[in-house]
Amino acid sequence: MKENSIRSFIQLLGIPTFIIDEDTTIIALNEEACKLIKLPKSVVEGKKSWTAFVHPKDLETMKKYHYERRKSCHVPEKYYFTLVDSEKNYREILINVSMIPNSSRSIVTLIDVTELKHLTDKFERKTRCQQAIMHFTGEVLKGKRKNHYQFLLEKAVEIIPGAQAGSVLLRGKRGIFYYKAAVGYDFQQLSRVFFRENELAQGLAKDVVKVTDFSTNETLDKERSSILKAFGKINEIKVMLSIPIVVQKETIGFFNLDNFEDVDAFDEEAVETAKIFAGQIGVVFERLNLEKKIKDQNKTMRFLSYHDPLTGLPNRRMLEEEAERILSSSNRSGKTVSVIYIDLMGFKKINDQYGHSTGDKVLSVVAKRLKKCMRKSDFVARLGGDEFVFLLPGTPARLAVKLIERVIEQIETPIIQEGKKLKISANAGIAEYPKDGGYFEKILRNADRAMYHAKFQKLTYCIFES
Repeated sequence: MKENSIRSFIQLLGIPTFIIDEDTTIIALNEEACKLIKLPKSVVEGKKSWTAFVHPKDLETMKKYHYERRKSCHVPEKYYFTLVDSEKNYREILINVSMIPNSSRSIVTLIDVTELKHLTDKFERKTRCQQAIMHFTGEVLKGKRKNHYQFLLEKAVEIIPGAQAGSVLLRGKRGIFYYKAAVGYDFQQLSRVFFRENELAQGLAKDVVKVTDFSTNETLDKERSSILKAFGKINEIKVMLSIPIVVQKETIGFFNLDNFEDVDAFDEEAVETAKIFAGQIGVVFERLNLEKKIKDQNKTMRFLSYHDPLTGLPNRRMLEEEAERILSSSNRSGKTVSVIYIDLMGFKKINDQYGHSTGDKVLSVVAKRLKKCMRKSDFVARLGGDEFVFLLPGTPARLAVKLIERVIEQIETPIIQEGKKLKISANAGIAEYPKDGGYFEKILRNADRAMYHAKFQKLTYCIFES
C-alpha cells in the first residue's frame, strides 16, 4: 500500500492513528488523533515528535520499543503508556505499532483506556483494602493486639484515602462518649474530653458520614473547648469522615478520620472503603463483645462455684482446696495450722422473728466483720447456715484465741436493720494441725466438737483436747 493510500486509510479509522517516521516525527494523523492531543494537523504534521506527547515516566520505554522494533520482531507491538495532550491533561493509552512494509515508517493506533484503567486500579485498591482489613481485624480477633482501638485506627488512617489523622470515640456510662485512641493528636490531652450525645458533630449516625460543620463544639464548656482547639486541632479540620461502630443495631462509638487541606478530600472511593471498614469493624466488635460476655459469664460461674452467693465468702469446696494447700505448706515448713469453727448464737431467733430476708442481711454484715478480723495469710469460709470456719497458717491454738476474741467482739456489736437493733454472739472451737489430726476433715471435725463443747458449757470458745 502506497503512503498516500495509507494517509487516506487512517482518515477513515474511528480511532486515533498516527504515521511516524524512523526518528519519531509525526508524518500524518487523523481527526481522532487531533482530538486526543488537542492540536490541529497543521501544527503537528512534520513538526512534532511523537515523544512530545509521552509522559516522561514512559519516554525511555517508548524510545526503546521504537528503535529496537526496527531491528527485531520480538519487541512487543502493544503496550501501555500515559499520554500528555497540549493542555497537560493525562490519558492512559493502549498503543499498537505496526511497521509499514517496505518503508521506514510505522502506523501507531491508540485506544484510550483511561476509564477502564481507573476502574481496574480502583478495583485493585478496593481488593487490597479488603484484604488488609480482613488481615488486621483477624489479628485483633486472635488477640495479637492489646490496644485494638489504637491499632485499628492506625490502619484506618493508613488505608482510607484522604485520612491525615484520626481518633476513636467510645460510649461509656450514661451515654457519655470518651476518646479511646488517637493518631496525629495528643491522646493524653484528648482523653480529658467527653461528649454527650447531643454534643457529637456527627450525631448518632449509623452510616458513614462526612462532617464539615463543627458548630456543636461551640456549646462545650470552656475547658473542653480549649483542649479541642489546642490539642484536637478542631479549627484546622476541613472535613471529618465519621465511621460508626454499630453493635446489635446500636452505635457504640466512632472512628473519626480527619483531613486538614481539602473539604472534598474524602471522595466516593474513600467513603466506599470506609463502609467496608465499618462493616468489618462491626463484626469485630460484635465478636469481642460476645467473647467478653462469655468470659464474664465463665468468671461469674467460677466465682459462684467457689463462693457463697449471699456473703461472697469462699464456700466449702474452696475451703477444702485451700486447706489442702495450707496443710501441705505446713508439712514443708513444720509450722502448725489452727482451724476455728464458729457458730452464731441467737441467729435462729432473728430468723424466726424477723424473717429470712433480715437474717440474710445479718449474715452479710457478719461476713464483712469476719473479713476485718483476718490477717493477709488467714482464710475464712462459710460452711452454710450460720457456721463459719477460719484457717490460720503458722498459728498454734493458744494464739488463735486472740483472733476469736476479736471476732466475738465484732459479732456482738449490735446490727441495725430497718430501725431494729439486733444482737447476736457466737461460740467457737479450735483444733490444731497436725496435733489434733493428720488430715483436714479430721481437724475440722475436732474443731466442730470443741465448738459444741463451748456451746453446752456456755463458753465463748474451747480448744480441742483428745
